[in-house]
Amino acid sequence: MSVVIPALNEERHLGQLLSDIRRQSLRPEEVIVVDAGSRDATVRIAELSSCTAVLHGEPPVACGRNLGGYAATGDLIFFLDADTRLPQNFFEEFVGEVERRRLDIACPRYLPYGSSPTIRAIHAFWNALLKGFERTLPSGAGHCIALRSKLFRESSGFDSSLKFDDIELVRRLAKGRRFRLVDTNVLVSDRRYREQGILRTFLLHLLMAPAFALGKFEWANRVAYDFGDHAQ
Repeated sequence: MSVVIPALNEERHLGQLLSDIRRQSLRPEEVIVVDAGSRDATVRIAELSSCTAVLHGEPPVACGRNLGGYAATGDLIFFLDADTRLPQNFFEEFVGEVERRRLDIACPRYLPYGSSPTIRAIHAFWNALLKGFERTLPSGAGHCIALRSKLFRESSGFDSSLKFDDIELVRRLAKGRRFRLVDTNVLVSDRRYREQGILRTFLLHLLMAPAFALGKFEWANRVAYDFGDHAQ
């Protein structure tokens, strides 16, 4: 099992995720951090945390995901965002269900940590929607995507021309294969909601939902939705 973490100026969060990984009941064989030119202490934190490798890439995040994914040697690759947090038994429970159900690609539930009831309710709404359409419109977010390394290596990887390369990759690679949403939680940051406003962020996601449902991921590129360089 390999973990790939793309990062850009994530000194506030990367150390916490790496600490979560070290405390796992089932630990990955390798952890690859791909830095996209951070100006803060991101690289130093990764190096001090005894990562298997620290690779140097470039934006957008799809490039980092691809660089780390093609370098990974495990038979199962987890792509994690740097601001996610993991419950202690996350990998043990997730991998157990993937193997039991013989899945090729899978995503967890995404729950915000340390957040407000409103933001938790919004995430519950999206989780329910994703679960309801997992067979017809498989989707997942870059917070956490797991897939067989053979499947990834034989693909063209994440599409760097798209803002939402994560959702597009899940949709593309799930076709004709075994995809499910695993009954395990990954904890995600709510910083976009806090920085840009709860209502504005929720409405933006609603606006883009039809494009994702129709598979028109390039349409979402027109929406003002920037990645990286968060305030916190």
